Amino acid sequence: MSEASFDRCLVVAGREIRGFLRMPLGYALLAVYALVSGIVLITLLYLFSDQLMRIAQQAHLASAGKPMVSAQMAVVTPYLLNVSALILFVVPFLTMRAFAEEKRSRSLELLVSYPVSAWQIVAGKFLGVFGFACLLLGISVIHLGVVALVTNAHLTPMLGGLAGLVLLAASLVAIGLFVSSLSMGQVEAAVLTLGLFLVLVMAGQIARGGEGTLQTLLSGISPLSQFEDFGRGVLTLRSGLFFGAVLSLFLALTLRGVDLLKWRG
Repeated sequence: MSEASFDRCLVVAGREIRGFLRMPLGYALLAVYALVSGIVLITLLYLFSDQLMRIAQQAHLASAGKPMVSAQMAVVTPYLLNVSALILFVVPFLTMRAFAEEKRSRSLELLVSYPVSAWQIVAGKFLGVFGFACLLLGISVIHLGVVALVTNAHLTPMLGGLAGLVLLAASLVAIGLFVSSLSMGQVEAAVLTLGLFLVLVMAGQIARGGEGTLQTLLSGISPLSQFEDFGRGVLTLRSGLFFGAVLSLFLALTLRGVDLLKWRG
């Protein structure tokens, strides 16, 4: 990729990020993410502290060699799993305007008429939306930093969980961009994206009810099911390949749609 092509991608990405920073929606999403994830963290830390106090009060348990409460299992893993579900609800509001609003306002036709290729538009849109999603995840980095300071949780599983959140967010953004490219309005794009996410999550929940080929397939297409290993601090090749495949597939589908629009223009 030439420097000029990369610069065009960055121009589109910067345009996307500035759009979030100019609208109340961007700050509202930051506030909601910080509030909800903060409440989850405070609740888990309170429960963890309460468990430690109860164990300390029962001295005979300690003398009997009972294991202490693990901060990883009591705080870090539940926090990561809850945040992954929160991301599921936030991403549709990040991606809904990427293409749908520009199609509604006819600005997308103007954009594709510029000397910018379809892949540069898609890559720039993805980098812009994903960049803002990473800004949200920065709040979780701060939260986990606090956990590391006040508990005995290990840093390595936290980094694995954060890596999983990044992969999850990137995959969901790619799916959201594809749905937005098919929609004619922001509300339509947000509802369809959220509906698709919920269907995938329900597929994973249904798969927990039994074993077999169908259950394995349903579990395999659920983003939250694939994230669970990361939430426990375990980096698995299977889940990494899943998120990479979803990212590549939906960016390619979005590219195809924008390429057709550019060709028609």
